[in-house]
Amino acid sequence: MKKSILFLLLIAMLGSTFYGVRSHFNQVSELPKVGGEEIQKRLSTFHPLLKDQKFVAVVLAENVEEEVARNLRSLFDQSYGMMRIIYIDNGSSDATYVKCQKLIESAGKSDRITLLKVGEHKPMVEILYDVISTLEPHEVVALIDGKDWLSHENVFDHLNCAYANPDVWMTYSRSISHPDYQSVAGKPFDDQLLNEKKLRKDVRTNLSPLVTFYAGFFQQIRLQDLLHEGSFIDECGKLALHLPLVEMGPEHLLFMDEISYVKNESDESTDHKLHLQKVAAVESHLRSLSPYPTLSALNLIANSPLSHRYTSDLIFFSDDSPMHLYACLESVFLKTRDIGEVYVLFKGSDQEFQRAYLNLQSEFHNVHFLNVCDYPGNDFSSLITKVLSNRRHASPYVVIGDDHTIFEERIRFHDCIAAMEKVHADHFFLGAEEREEPLPDAIAIAPGIFAWQLGEKGSLQEFSLSLCRKSLFDTLTAVNDFSSFKHYWRRHLQPEVVALFFDEKMVLSMNSDKEPSLATKREWSHKFIEGFKIDLPSLSSEIDELENGELPLIRQEKHRPMLEAL
Repeated sequence: MKKSILFLLLIAMLGSTFYGVRSHFNQVSELPKVGGEEIQKRLSTFHPLLKDQKFVAVVLAENVEEEVARNLRSLFDQSYGMMRIIYIDNGSSDATYVKCQKLIESAGKSDRITLLKVGEHKPMVEILYDVISTLEPHEVVALIDGKDWLSHENVFDHLNCAYANPDVWMTYSRSISHPDYQSVAGKPFDDQLLNEKKLRKDVRTNLSPLVTFYAGFFQQIRLQDLLHEGSFIDECGKLALHLPLVEMGPEHLLFMDEISYVKNESDESTDHKLHLQKVAAVESHLRSLSPYPTLSALNLIANSPLSHRYTSDLIFFSDDSPMHLYACLESVFLKTRDIGEVYVLFKGSDQEFQRAYLNLQSEFHNVHFLNVCDYPGNDFSSLITKVLSNRRHASPYVVIGDDHTIFEERIRFHDCIAAMEKVHADHFFLGAEEREEPLPDAIAIAPGIFAWQLGEKGSLQEFSLSLCRKSLFDTLTAVNDFSSFKHYWRRHLQPEVVALFFDEKMVLSMNSDKEPSLATKREWSHKFIEGFKIDLPSLSSEIDELENGELPLIRQEKHRPMLEAL
């Protein structure tokens, strides 16, 4: 009897459990679904390890002498071998640098770690921009705060497995808080949020550490988006870095579902009111920027300077000034390198000017001379559009200026374009005037080359000799003459634009405040037909005469080796 009762009770319990479980799953299935997880499923799929990735742990430390040992130990204890460390002391006033140096020496790890010291505090973004720009594109960067540490010794082994999938460009993971070890942060983003690029507008959170990415991926960020009011962003630095990366590779962002990072919150300080105001202003600026377009592919192969050389086309405008144009072209072929096609868009108001231009064309056989008057209705807009069109083998860069430009110093356009590519800038002001003092917020990009965010005043920059991307002129409309072209060019100079320039004056302008009369132009044209030219070596020393409309003239040589070599 008792056995029967026990048996009936067991049946009842099993039935209750079955109906309870079924009811639970029915309720769960009726809950609204959170966005898809296809990205994470695809990226976390196992891939065989064909090679070991090269990792660079970049540690940014400031006044963390108490945590140096724990931070370094977590890195030295890593079982993965293809990992090196760049430890940066960012203007510490305590013994962080000295303590780090001693620990490296005592551990015998000098061959695996580069120790750098920044004299005064710099924004995190500025330091990372300088350091990561020197890395090979295929190296994977892991960002670590000097007060934090890694949670176990196999972190980089797991990362190596993750990056075995070629579709993984960036990772983030879970972190746990110290000292209570109770709070775990980090969760994967929803597919819809990533693909629709809503992170900038809808989410008020950073990626949880440990954040890693290919150096070549980071190098795709535009310099201007890391600046605010001319300086590198200090507040919201992580947000400034993470947003472009997530937007460029929404389907290449892998969440590592493990606790790989310990976030030290034992000495969190409260920001004062002014600092909070600055944070709010910078965050508002970052969230107002347009999302980055998605990258179709990521190139992880570094370009060798010898295997790829940039060139630029050149366009010069000339209006009744063949004498000046001759001097301009002469200086181009004497002083510049890495030239593509050279175009002259000229206009002669009478037969004598036309004859002078015809004589000039016979001297520069490789230059394309295009007479605006040859186009129906003097259609300047069609002419400039044709010249700027991105043909298959044409350079995507162009130098634009007028014929009153003289190149005084040697310029290699490859170096200029390489600097533009590094910061993803659209403008290089070749004709920028030399300054007694450098711009206060100028950023060194390459030897002799600086970048500068224009700001409100700088966006009023007058047109001067400029190296630009041709893509700026894809929508060229309502351009009827050189003057309207200059207005079109200026409209692209918004306050947030970053432009490059030389730290020394490389170009001389023969323009004067006083516009020469038509009679003076005729006189110069007549002199040119008679065989005179501007004496280039005398220009710099006779700049005052230029202001008065006087040109240093000499007889043209009958045989010009420079021109015969064109």
